[in-house]
Parts: sequence; C-alpha cells; structure tokens
Amino acid sequence: MTIKYDFSYVERGLDILQKVKLPNACRRALYETGPYMRRFHAREMAAVFRDPVPFTLRSIRYQVDPSALSLKLSISEDGTLGQTPSDYLAPVFRQQGSTRGTAVTTRFARQLQRVGQISGGTHLVPNLNAKLMQKRRGRVAPSIFQNALSQLGANEYAPRKPGRSDRYFAIDSTSSSALKPGVYRAKGETISQLFSLLDAPPSVPRTYDWERASLEEMVDQIEARISKYL
Repeated sequence: MTIKYDFSYVERGLDILQKVKLPNACRRALYETGPYMRRFHAREMAAVFRDPVPFTLRSIRYQVDPSALSLKLSISEDGTLGQTPSDYLAPVFRQQGSTRGTAVTTRFARQLQRVGQISGGTHLVPNLNAKLMQKRRGRVAPSIFQNALSQLGANEYAPRKPGRSDRYFAIDSTSSSALKPGVYRAKGETISQLFSLLDAPPSVPRTYDWERASLEEMVDQIEARISKYL
C-alpha cells in the first residue's frame, strides 16, 4: 500500500519561514516514519499472532519517494516461490466482506508431493497433541520436519536413517490402508499421526488489520514529525 500525504492543508496558518521549511520537514518525516512502521508492525504482529517467527516480524518493507512525498509500505516477497511472507500473511490480513482466508500449501507438503509421498493439491495439518509429536514453543519442532523429510526421501542432502524403533511414513489419500491419510511416526509399538492430510486447503481467520493499522499509525506519526521539524 502507498500513502501519499496531502500537505496542502498543513500550510494554513504557517508563517513564511515555516512554509519554506515545510518540504524538507515532510521528507524527513517520511524517512523517519518508514523504519518506525517496521518496528510498529513487528510489535503488533507479536501481539496478535501466536509465537511468530523472526522471518515474519522482519517482513515489513518501506520505500520513500521524496519528490512525490509518498511512503510505500509492503510485505516482503523474498523467499521460496509460494512461501514468501507476502504469500503466507495474505490469508490472515483482514479484507472487507471476508472473515477467513485460504491457507497456503506449506513447503513441507510441497516437498513430499514432489517425491510422490502425497498427492498434489493435498494439504497437511499438524496434530499438535499427537503422542509422538515434538513441539518447540507451541509449534512443531524442526526435528520433526527434518526427520520426516529425511526418511521419506524428500531431502536429498540428509542421510536417511530408517529404523524400526523410530520411523516415519506417509499414507496418501489414494491408499487403501486402514490408517487415515497423513504423515505418521512410529516408535516401538506406538504409532502417531503427526499430520492429517486434507483434500482441500484449510481456512484461517483474518485476524490482522494491516491496512487500517498502517493508515492510522502513519498519519499520526507523519503529522507529529512534521511539527517537530517546523
């Protein structure tokens, strides 16, 4: 989103010296507001989202056009295709007339689809309360993904170490197995479904009011900073 601030009304009531200083004051205000908005949204996301990763908190980008006196605020598009912050945050940003968005396919699911462990177009949802699930700060522990990808042949750089005592396997939606589709972990005689396999993407609530928060905060910040430099 791009905010182009209308400074014309600010000139009313200014003396000659202040009017001369106004363009430079506006530019300084915009350049200061950009990095401030990065910090602002990082704080807001940390309060709204459950344990957001640093990649998300650092995803805010800004660009100032000093000649047009405009400030552009955006979400980073850096990263793997389909897995950028812009991709996975879009479903949770509020939109008028829409209370839920469609979750993106995770990189984990894409890798398993690539090697044929699960069918294309399917979606994996973690079962955080599964007996053999390992968690870290309320999320799936990275070791779960690493071990699953390694044993299922989806990580060509990791040595596969299959074993009867602790192994991972996938049941596709096309399988005739008595087990429900998903990714499983077996340890000893215990078998846990770590991820359920869905034929349609799950929906997620739109919890973050990105546009409204940006507009209200930027206007307040820009006006206060202009006053400071006049």
